[in-house]
Amino acid sequence: MKKESRFLLGVFIILVGILLLLEQTLVIPNFSSMIFTILTKFWPLLFLFFGSKLLIQKSYTPGIILFILGVALLSSNLFNWNFFAILWPVIIIAIGMSMFFRKEEVSERKRNESSREKSISETVIFWELKKKVDTKDFKGGEVNVAFGDLQLDLRDVEVAKDGAKIHLNCAFGDVDVFVPKNCRVKTSGSVVVGEWKPEIKERDVSKPVIEITGSVLFGSVKVRD
Repeated sequence: MKKESRFLLGVFIILVGILLLLEQTLVIPNFSSMIFTILTKFWPLLFLFFGSKLLIQKSYTPGIILFILGVALLSSNLFNWNFFAILWPVIIIAIGMSMFFRKEEVSERKRNESSREKSISETVIFWELKKKVDTKDFKGGEVNVAFGDLQLDLRDVEVAKDGAKIHLNCAFGDVDVFVPKNCRVKTSGSVVVGEWKPEIKERDVSKPVIEITGSVLFGSVKVRD
């Protein structure tokens, strides 16, 4: 966890503790029930927050899906709508909006690809992709997965001398990244209900470095040898 995030979390916990103390001393009665009511109604704001964050980072597909899902959940809580009745229209709207940001049409539900590109850019929605990269000067790229599965094989790449950076966003999906052995690997991800799991053995290699960062929401990301 970054220093700024730790600080904000610490301040939040201290404030909650102070308010609970004031409740026990009857300065602020019924604080716990008030907080419970607020959390019950407004927890979908988490989806809006992470969706907005991804949109700011130009991760459009997962950002749109999370933002619209957050709007639907929040609306159902505030106006007593049937969430499952509006779920499919919301998903269809999200998919339609994401089409504006896709670089190409994909007609098959499953794909196998190989690439010699130095930088990758992939968006996987509602399908499965197995992609193998083989290049002598790999620099990284961006990957977005929503309601799909991705297997990214980088075992045959040679990382650029100044390193490589991959930004990976996964929402309601599974991602497996296989990394090369001729480099050092740094990986960190923010998780909201899911897992970001590195399965990498210790290495003596100091350079070059491949850095994998990103976020997971209701999904799984595994970084493997």
